[in-house]
This record gives sequence, structure tokens and C-alpha cells, in this order.
Amino acid sequence: MARILVVEDDRDLRNGVVYALENEGYEVETAGSLWELEAIPVSSVDAVLLDITLPDGSSRDYLEKLRKVSGVPCLFLTAHNTERDMIAGFDAGADDYITKPFSVPLLLRRLKAVLSRGNRESDLKYCAKGFVYDFREKKLVNEGGFVPLSKTETRLLEVFLRNRNQVLTTEILLGKIWDVDGNFVDKNTLSVTVTRLRAKIEEDKKHPKWIRNVFGIGYKWSDRDEE
Repeated sequence: MARILVVEDDRDLRNGVVYALENEGYEVETAGSLWELEAIPVSSVDAVLLDITLPDGSSRDYLEKLRKVSGVPCLFLTAHNTERDMIAGFDAGADDYITKPFSVPLLLRRLKAVLSRGNRESDLKYCAKGFVYDFREKKLVNEGGFVPLSKTETRLLEVFLRNRNQVLTTEILLGKIWDVDGNFVDKNTLSVTVTRLRAKIEEDKKHPKWIRNVFGIGYKWSDRDEE
């Protein structure tokens, strides 16, 4: 069973989360501050439940550093659900967030979802059929050649790769993609970005093999042979 790191300074809440996770069969590691967190090797855990505000600083800074070396799934625990806080959390590298107070069933569902995406320490590179993307260096090589990407294209590609072979609705993509100034990308901009990304990675833009349309829903990154 997966090993989960719970980072929360509220002892009662932390103990409640630990109890719920252990009842589900998870192994649990805990920390109540950034100081305690720094002493835990992230390679030893499969996912992190991370409180945004800790007594000795913001965990966003920790996550930004972590994302340079690890793709371990991270679920933010936050008492704030404003648009600005959501953007800041995703921009730091969070995979998802949950607002306090939260129900145990919802927390468990969100945790299972981020675990299923496969963002593990060993998953710092995506390789399939001559397509190689390095999450750490943010560099793409396709059929042996370097492919330059804009920041928005890079962000979109990473969302697809971290959720490969899963249907992503337009709304999900819009919630995870924004421009470098923190502005939400609208549906038209998303469509244009998908088109531009396809132009750079697909052999045949009219019959894409990587980014496939799911009619009336959204898109899916496919690395499986499909008709």
C-alpha cells in the first residue's frame, strides 16, 4: 500500500487524517512544520498532503523546490479557496487541493485520484514511441529532435502527460492552465494552444496520435495504439 506524508500543524486535524488513512491501509509519515518536513526524504513517500500555511513559513516555497527534483503527487490542504490561492497553489506545483473543513470520504477520493496519475519520483521523464519529455528540465525531444515550447504549451503538455490516457474535460484543463501573469486561459486560447502544440508534435495534425479530441467533452493524451 502507498505511503503518505501528512504535513499539518493542527495536531487534532493531523491525527484525524492519519487515523482515516491508516484505516484505509495506507502507511503514514507526519510533519507539523517546514523544519520537520525538510528532514523527511520525499523519495520514501508516494504522495504528500500539504498544509499551505505552516508555523515557520509557507509550504508553497517548499513545493516549488521539491518540483525541481520530484514529481511526487501533492494535494494542498487549505483554509482558503479564493481564485488567487488556487492559482498560487497550482503554480507552485500542486496536483490538486481540498478546502478545510473537508470530509474524510472526499479527502480519500482526491488522494486516490492524484495517486492514480503516477507522479512518482521515478516519473521525472516521460518516454513513448520516440517522444521524450523531461519534467525537471522542461525539455521535449520528439523523434530525436528538440522541440521548443512556450510556457503555456509546456504547462498544457505536462497536464496531459500527468493524466495520460484519461479524458480531460475543457473545464478541467481551464482550471489547470493559465498564462505566466496568472490570468485564466479562456476556451478559445486553450483551443489555439492545443492546435499549436499539435503542430509541433504530431506527424499529421488532422489525424493526431497524441492529443485526441473527445467529442463534446474535451481531450485525451493517448500513448496507446487506438483506431
